[in-house]
Order: sequence, then C-alpha cells, then structure tokens
Amino acid sequence: MHKLNEMEIGKQPSKELLNFCGQTIKRVLFEMSQNKPSEDIAIMANILMTDLNDKFYRLTQQDVTQAFHKGVRETDQMAINPRTWFNWLNVQKLKSNATRINSAQLEEKMRIELKCSEVDKNDALWGFLKLCIIEPYEDYCKDIDITLTGINHIYEWLEKNSFIFLSEEEKEKIKIDVQGMIRRGKMFQRNNSKKYHPMIMRREIAILNLFEQMRIDKTDLRTEILNTLEDERT
Repeated sequence: MHKLNEMEIGKQPSKELLNFCGQTIKRVLFEMSQNKPSEDIAIMANILMTDLNDKFYRLTQQDVTQAFHKGVRETDQMAINPRTWFNWLNVQKLKSNATRINSAQLEEKMRIELKCSEVDKNDALWGFLKLCIIEPYEDYCKDIDITLTGINHIYEWLEKNSFIFLSEEEKEKIKIDVQGMIRRGKMFQRNNSKKYHPMIMRREIAILNLFEQMRIDKTDLRTEILNTLEDERT
C-alpha cells in the first residue's frame, strides 16, 4: 500500500487530507511570519482541500509540499490565500505531469528497443496512453486546462488505431488555421526568435478537436482504449 505522501490526492481519505491541508497552511503562515485565528486556518484548509480534489487530484502530498516550499521561497507573494496557492500548484502540476509523461515515454521506448517481453511492452504502452491521452482527455472534460506532451506520438497512435481520421477538407482547414495562428503570432513578436512547428500545431489541433467531439458525444475514452488494446492482443 502506498504511503499517504506518495498517493495521489484524489485517492486519499478526506480526514487525512484535511489534516494535511491544515498542517500545510499552518507551516506556510509560520514561514511567512503571519498569524491567523484557528477558525480562519480551518476555513483555508477546507478551501485548499476542495481545490486539490477539484483541480490537482493527481498530485501527491509531496508535490503539494514542494509547491508551497518553493512558492514561499522563490516567488514575490507576501500573503497566503487561494489565488496564491493556486498559482504555486499550477506550476507544480505542469512540472509533475511533464516528469511523469517523459518517464512513461522513455520507459516504452526502452522496453521496445531492449526487446522486452510482450507483458512489459503492454505495461509500458498502457502507462503512456494513460498519462498522455486518457488523463488529459478526462481533465479536458472537466474544463481543466491541459498541456499535451509528446504530440507526435499521441497523434500517430490515435491515427493508427482509427480514433483520428481526417478528410482532405479537414486537413486543409486545420492547415489554414495554423498558418493564420503563426502569422498573427509573428505580427506581435518583437523579434523572430520564437520557433513555430506547423506539423505539431496541426496535430495538436486535431487531437483537441477529437477531445471536443468525444466530450460532446460523452465518449468514455478510457474504455475505448482498453477495448482497442484488448482487440490487439486477441
């Protein structure tokens, strides 16, 4: 069984999580040399717990502790409040997601190259699909901002398995949209240092369009992908 500080926030018992939130608020107040009555601390702990469960449920207690630790020491925030910790947690979320996704992609690549067993390859593929496609889609359906990592790999898997199928007309429309985005971006640049990658931009739009259509259709992408993997094994 995972220790609580290593377990995803969304899987933790409410009582233990609330206690952790209270201790976190108290520690940050001490580090910022602030005093608040116990009633205010209790309210703040409940708000923090709600934010964690709603927007940051895949972080661990270690992630949260690190976010607050860096926030106090590396930002100009002089007070602790929901807006403050939301910014800190967003930074940690992006960092945590990138680390998990990069690890999953590297693990899959290494297991394929090292000619590991089919069981190992399947485990690595599932880890990649869960982190890079399923979880971002589920966040998207909850109106949580997402950042896609490994867009080429995601697109190629979705296309190969018939989740994405674009007509020539759709491809042309996306191409025109991307050209417009690049043109507008360059208009507001002071220099031309920013590099644009049209193919990656087109693929990202195609993936997000797929997510939107699936959300409208109330598609359970997790189940759809599991069924696809099962079909491949039979």
